[in-house]
Amino acid sequence: MIKAEIDITEQMQGFSKFAKQNDVNHAMDEIILICRKTMMPPRTVLYQIAEAANKNNQIVDYQMACKIQELLDEQRNEIKRKSEMIEDSVNDAIFGLKELAKSGNPAMIKNYIKAVRLDLEQIESVL
Repeated sequence: MIKAEIDITEQMQGFSKFAKQNDVNHAMDEIILICRKTMMPPRTVLYQIAEAANKNNQIVDYQMACKIQELLDEQRNEIKRKSEMIEDSVNDAIFGLKELAKSGNPAMIKNYIKAVRLDLEQIESVL
């Protein structure tokens, strides 16, 4: 087994400095640098920082790690919501196109075309 030690002291000092300043953007930059050096995902890094900060009574670092974790969760939920909206719109458009293919009625064709256009506009608004 190969053991490698990675020094992230500088990045952790930067994280702590930005946590004290309540500067989320620069604290996240330090997290990204730690992730690159350690090859660990952001959630794992944040969890370990929060756990160590909690043990060492570093309240500001703990709060910043939790705040960034919450932002990641919000971002994940927003992406999931957009994905579901796109999926629903695509399914509606497919249904409309199938109905269009079945119908020979010009009025129904016109209505389905309008509906498909609205679905496509919804997809475009999310992107």
